Amino acid sequence: MAAEASRKYPIFPPFTEWFDAFALLGGWDGKGPLPGIRVEEVVEDGAFVIHAELPGLDPARDIDVKVEHGVLTIHAERHPDRREAQRSEFRYGALARAIRLPIGSRDDDITASYEDGMLTVRVALDPVPAKPRHIPIERR
Repeated sequence: MAAEASRKYPIFPPFTEWFDAFALLGGWDGKGPLPGIRVEEVVEDGAFVIHAELPGLDPARDIDVKVEHGVLTIHAERHPDRREAQRSEFRYGALARAIRLPIGSRDDDITASYEDGMLTVRVALDPVPAKPRHIPIERR
């Protein structure tokens, strides 16, 4: 007999998924911040790795990744097809996501790749000292 499965997900979805559901129902009017891009963040092999879902895009034309002041920004734009659709639930237009990089991130060692609708960004990490450093105080 199989062991009882434990609950892996909370009863209510994460707060960010409420916004995604609201946008899919037409709640985003184009005047506020851009809809978000779903991401997964992991640390592996001395790097901070971000996986972003961006299916159906051309990375050379539709996706821009930049880093500034410790924040990585992913901007993408999905263009509608030229054919006339009878009904569509696809979201077109601009998407954006800003991710604060962890302490020890090296802005000069970042790579990005795109495969099967998934953007992967790798940010090299420097080892962070585990012990706090005490600062001597001068008496004047």
